This record gives sequence, structure tokens and C-alpha cells, in this order.
Amino acid sequence: MDEITPDNNGFSQALAKFSQRYLHDEKVRWLPVRHHSPACAHFALAQLNAWQPDVVLIEAPHSFGQHLGLLQNKQVVPPIAVYQQQSYFPFAENSPEWQALRWAGDNHVPVQFIDLDSTDEQQEEPLDRYSDARILSSSYSRQLQQTMGCRDADELWLRLFELQNFESANDFFEQVLLFCAASRLYYDQKSLQQLGDLDREKQMRACIRTASHDYQRIAVMTGGFHTSALFDYEQESTSIRKSTEDSFVIRYSDSLLDAHQGYQAGMPYPAFCRWLFEQRSLSASDWLLYLLAQMPKLTLIAKQNVFEHLSQLCQLRGIVRAGCYDLLDSLGSCQFKQQSSSRDYRPWQQLLRGENMGQLPANQRNLPLVDDVLAHCKHVQLTIGTVNRSHFSLYELTERQRQRRQLLSQLLFLDIGFCQYEQSMHAFYNIHTAAKHESWRYHWTPSVEVALIELSTLGGTLKTVVQHRLAQQSESDLPQMLDKLILSLQLGVQYQFNSVAITREINDCSTIKILSDSFIKLYRTSKHPLFNDYHQQLNALITPLWRQLSFHLPSLNQLPEDEAQQVLLSLQAIARQQMDVLKQPWRERLHWLIEHNEHTPTLWFALKALAVDLDELDPASLLNELQRYSGDRFTILRTLLTVVPHWLNHQNGLLSLLNHSIEQLDDEQFVEQLPQLRGLFCDKDAREIDGISQQLGTLNQWQQQLNWLNEDISEHDVNQAMLLDKQLQQQLLEQGLSAWTTR
Repeated sequence: MDEITPDNNGFSQALAKFSQRYLHDEKVRWLPVRHHSPACAHFALAQLNAWQPDVVLIEAPHSFGQHLGLLQNKQVVPPIAVYQQQSYFPFAENSPEWQALRWAGDNHVPVQFIDLDSTDEQQEEPLDRYSDARILSSSYSRQLQQTMGCRDADELWLRLFELQNFESANDFFEQVLLFCAASRLYYDQKSLQQLGDLDREKQMRACIRTASHDYQRIAVMTGGFHTSALFDYEQESTSIRKSTEDSFVIRYSDSLLDAHQGYQAGMPYPAFCRWLFEQRSLSASDWLLYLLAQMPKLTLIAKQNVFEHLSQLCQLRGIVRAGCYDLLDSLGSCQFKQQSSSRDYRPWQQLLRGENMGQLPANQRNLPLVDDVLAHCKHVQLTIGTVNRSHFSLYELTERQRQRRQLLSQLLFLDIGFCQYEQSMHAFYNIHTAAKHESWRYHWTPSVEVALIELSTLGGTLKTVVQHRLAQQSESDLPQMLDKLILSLQLGVQYQFNSVAITREINDCSTIKILSDSFIKLYRTSKHPLFNDYHQQLNALITPLWRQLSFHLPSLNQLPEDEAQQVLLSLQAIARQQMDVLKQPWRERLHWLIEHNEHTPTLWFALKALAVDLDELDPASLLNELQRYSGDRFTILRTLLTVVPHWLNHQNGLLSLLNHSIEQLDDEQFVEQLPQLRGLFCDKDAREIDGISQQLGTLNQWQQQLNWLNEDISEHDVNQAMLLDKQLQQQLLEQGLSAWTTR
């Protein structure tokens, strides 16, 4: 590293002093590492085997000692992590700390964790304590990146340490120490205090001092940034701060370990780092062959081309073995003959990132709430570990499927990130009788376990936690009360259902919008197969709700016309479904509204049309009345197309009236009405439009029928038409003719 050291006497002297201190401590072997570095893991094993220490000291929170038995259990498969106070301490197969733990367990050597717990840190807002930014983003690192032509700090680390050979473990760790110490020299004491490093290093020195009194041969593994600050451990007077802060061992995943995914203490591409550690003994050529064998979609010829290109690239860049950046560079150069994008590299990057998830022995798991939820998942046969989907045919649910859906609903309600209802995130409150199928997506991740651990303060079982969360749901008005009722029924959780309170709220409500929405929601819920067991409870509320809604229907005029029409349509549809119970009361209310209420012309025609349609009468008299109407006839026609769209197909029905009305327009009036005319049919599908065109041909006695479905239109013609339509809409907007673009 001498050739890239800044030309500064003070700087060089400081590094020389660190090098001397590193080599001449008779009791301690220093293992300065970068977390998750494959080379650090490899040489840590070599150094431990050579030194055979009496104790291994590792930079990790002191309270993690409670997990040593589990961490050294042979059934534990990384990646895993220890979770404490909203922070993670991950272990990968290629983490030097993990290899040191395993070595100590195999050789019956005690391990001590020598860092402060996260709750012991003094600063108000501690940064990520294990972030590699201190060494990788220092001015020293940036200078080296520029000197060596590296695209980022990770490539610099790879070239300096992961992809080179070293004479010995001592030589490797000395170079790591000098690199990290050089980066540290760019930080002043105030910065280190703000980052929390000084307090943590006092704790580490105190632990090393105590161990030096109890043991003859000590191995100390810490982040390289701290190592040079620990040499004066004998002078440390601070007492060791012991903590009993609770923490939990959880499974972790490759994706969470990836530096490119936001993990600040991570290495890029965890699967690649794992291969680099496991295959360290391979020759450079065999390593290239191994890498290419992991790329399954490459042909033999492609692999040969990449092999030759990558070999020459390694020689050009002065590295012994290929890194992940070099591999991607060669793949891109050999596979893409034209300019490539980041999307082209994603399949390879995903392979290098990996999809492994850690494993913990079942008999060792003792995580609050997690065990209970996993037991429920096993009972309903939910697959844990990969992304999965569950599909339900709601009208043919088996008991096991009902239990499975109920469990997914409970976990979605807790918002722990485990599952997602793919049709709608508001499925709990908007039940539609037409919905016959559901699809759910679920994936068990480390963050799910963490969320459950945090929720365990509410109770140790899923049922208790769901009940607690449900009790916190507000029920200050009628919509909230009904939402809470529907939610509790879906979750299969009993809560104190106060029908008297809800009925009282119904009787006190006079807002037509709330009453209509509540009635429609509750009615739809009662007809859904998920609620077959709750008809009695729901009907006990539907009856007073219908009575109150009927009483306040005269205030329908208070709503905007579009909302009023939707309310009328929904109530008409419900009345048709409940002909024996609601048809007569609904007919009476419609006629009462028509005869006794003052309405806008649009709403009056809508009410009249619904009444005619409910009684299955001929609409001719109403349409004749509309034909005589001297106001905005097209707005009313659009309303009728909304509330009684099937009247288009009646002989002398809506289409005939519309056709006649258009004939009465002069050119100027036609242009003025054209945007509204366009809006009348924009929601029709191709079959409906074709039927309308045929009727128009008959009505107008056209000799040649409209051929709006031109079978000779090419894909190019369609694309050109779409482009023209887009340009036309933009021009209309610019000219203030936005009404023409209304769909």
C-alpha cells in the first residue's frame, strides 16, 4: 500500500506507528475486518488456527452473549441476524464474525462480545454503528478510487483485498489495518464523538484490558476503523458497561445483506461473496469456470467468449481473480452487441445477489408471538420461505380454506408486511357480492418476524394481539361502527358487539349519504358467502337502517346529481334482489319522491325512469315527455343511459329519441353538443357499439351499414390513430376545449 499513501510525513509516520503496534503485541492478535468480507473471513480462520487463542473477543453488543449457544449450534444456517431495539446485527456465511464464532465453538474457546448495546449509546440520534461509510467514503478512499480508476468504493475494496493474494494472514490484516487507519486519520475527535465511536471504543478497550488479565493469548476482531484506537487498552480506566437488554435471533436473507439494497454495512452481491469465500482455494482459471457455471442461460460458445474476455480483463486490471464487477463487465461486453441498459443486467445481478434465507432449529426458536403465528401458518398449510399465492373460490370454500383466509386477513390487519390482498387493499370494508374469487400474495421475511416481536408487547398469541388492535379501532360514528363490525367478522375475532349502540346511531343519523352508503355496504356484506354464519346479526341492523334511509330519502336533493343517481341505482338493484321484501316499499318511496319532492329535471327523469322500469312498464310515455322537454335534453339522455341503459335496445326507445334529437340540431348546435354526445357511448364495449350502429342504420334507412369495425386495419394504423388521438387531446386542452376530452 506504500505506493498509494499520500505524500505527507505526519500521515506516513502515523501509519508506521500503527503497523509497529499491530505487529508487536505479545498477548493480542488483532483481526481488523470489514463486516461480511470473504477475504477477512478466510484470513481470520487462518490467523485463529495459527495463533490458537485462549479467548476470542468480537465487536458486537455485550448482551448478545445470551445467544452464544444458538449462534454456535450446527443446525443454524446463515444468513441470520440478532435484532435489538430496531437494529440488526446480521451474520452471513462469509462474515468474519460468523467464522470466528464457529471456530471458537469447534475448538471450545470462549467468546466475548465487547461492544456497547444500542441502548447504551450516548448520542441522541445514533447513526448506523456498523456502516462501512467511515472507511469507504473517507477522503482517503475517494483519492484511491480516482487513482486506481474504480467506479465506487466497493470496487476499490474488491481490488485491494478480495481479488488479490497475500503472503500470510498477518500481511493481509496489516494491509487492512493501514487502509482503515488511513481513512480514520481524516476524522477529528469531534466527528468521532458525534458518531458514537469514542464511547464504544472505551468499552472495547476495557473488555480487552480485562481479558488480558485473565488470558494469555487473545484474538480481537473488530471493524478495521476501530482497531488502531484499541492498541492502548492497558491504559483504559473505564469500567465495562454490562447490559441485559433483550434481543432476538431471527432468520435473515441475501437481499437484506446486499449493499446495493441499502444495507450500509453490506458487501455488494451476497451470493457472490459467499462463493468467493467458499471457493477461495480455487485457481484463477477454475474460479472463472465456477462463476460461469452459475450463469445457467449462457451457451457453451458464450461461456468460452466470456472466459477469454474476463481472463484478459483481470490481467488488465491487475487482479488475481475476477470480481462481481469484472464478471458483469465481461458478460455485458460479450452478450450485448448494441447499447445495453441496466434492465439487461438484472437477471445476472439477481443471481449474484442470491435468494438464500437463513434457518434456525425449530426446538431453539423462542420468539414472542412468532412461534404462535408460525404454528397457525403450519396448521392452514401456508408455505413459509418463498413468495407464494393463495387463490380462493369464495362460493366453494372448504373449512381449511376459510381458516387460511381468516389467518391471512388477521396478518394483513396487523400490517406486518406478510401478505397482500391483490385485488384491493380495502377488501376489509368493501365487500362486493359479485366477487367470486380472491388472490392473496404472501412472503415470510425477517422484517415480518421483527414486526411480530414488536407486537408481542400486546400479547403472546395472535388472537390476543388482533383483539387488542381491534379494540383500538375507533367507533365514534355509524360508518366506523359498521366498518369495525365487518372487520371483526372477517377476522373471526369476537368483540363486544353492541347492537343497541349501533341501532341508536342509525336512528340518530339523518345524513342521506351516510345512511345510503351504510345500507348498501351492510346489505352487500350480508349476501357475501364469507358471512353466511352472521345473517341474523346483520339483518338485525339492515331492517332499522332501511327504515331510517327510507324516511330521509327526500333529502336526496342535497347530494350532487351523480352521487344521487348512484344511490338510486344501488337501491333499485337491492330492491330487485329482494323482490319479496323490498320491492313494494321501494316502489312506494319512488312514487312519493316523484309526487311530493321538488327535483332538478335530471333527477326527476331519473326517478321516473326507475319507477317505470321497476314496474316493467313501457317507457314510451316518459320518452315522449322528454322529447317535449325544452331544456338540456342531452344531459337527461346521458342520465337515462346511466340508470336504464337497457332502454337503448327498446323499439322507439332511447336511441330513437337521441337520433331524432340530433336531427333537430343545426351545425353549430351539433358542434356544441358533440363532447356530450361522445361521452354518452365512451363506456360501451365493441359488441354494444356494433349493435347501436346496426340500429342507427335501420332507423335512418341507410343503404350501406356503418362499418366501424374495419377488419383491414393494421397494427400500424392503430398505433397511428392512438398517436393522433393523443395529439388531438393535447391540442384541445391547450385551446381550452377540455370538455371535448371528457370520457
